[in-house]
Amino acid sequence: MTKENLLQIEGLRLSRGPDVLLTEVSLALKAGECLTVVGANGAGKTTLLKVIAGLLSGYEGSVRLEGSEVKSLSPQDLSHIVGLVPQRLSHLPPFSVEEFLELSGPDRLSQGLSLVAHLGNRLLTHLSGGELQRVLIAGAVAQGASLLLLDEPTANVDPRGRRQIEDVLSECRKTMGLSYILVTHDVSFGMRNAETVAVMREGAVTTRCSASDPGLIEKLSEAYGCHFVEVRHDDLPYPAVVSL
Repeated sequence: MTKENLLQIEGLRLSRGPDVLLTEVSLALKAGECLTVVGANGAGKTTLLKVIAGLLSGYEGSVRLEGSEVKSLSPQDLSHIVGLVPQRLSHLPPFSVEEFLELSGPDRLSQGLSLVAHLGNRLLTHLSGGELQRVLIAGAVAQGASLLLLDEPTANVDPRGRRQIEDVLSECRKTMGLSYILVTHDVSFGMRNAETVAVMREGAVTTRCSASDPGLIEKLSEAYGCHFVEVRHDDLPYPAVVSL
């Protein structure tokens, strides 16, 4: 474990009865580094995020945040290191955006508010899917987390909303120096927003490589069981990755 590693996972295994959910997962993430995790449904992506967030116990191996085993950290200590941003909330409280961020925590409230300043007086129940996702990210920032865990942040979000979420992530990373792990099926989005990609299959990380690695396309095809191609165009600042 090196001091600069914000997250260190070694030999992570998790089972529930006869079902193996995660097997021999090993990952490291330095402060300021961002990682995209991709893989077919059931590959273990969301389960991995929940283990890192301290929501699933009973695992074997080691999961350390800032050098401390997740199992040994109190919920309060965890909240100052890691913030889980879900796809959606099962129930939206009748709060304004500003009230929600104030309740999320005072540690970095001003930074959280700066990400969604124009939404401050809006009620959570009146937000679009993309707006709500940006508020949830801002809430994780406000609580003081150094590592954001994002589970499908662009699911059911239109292109404009996706672009705005991307802007928020860029602000978190470049201006605030935060790290994040981004789980997504939008491979192009994931490759644009992290320098490293981890591919999961059947509970294991089968590949970890640079987002620009030419071998990544083949690994994606293997993991999803369909053909992927990379599309380049003069009007695209980044290559697009699509399945056929």
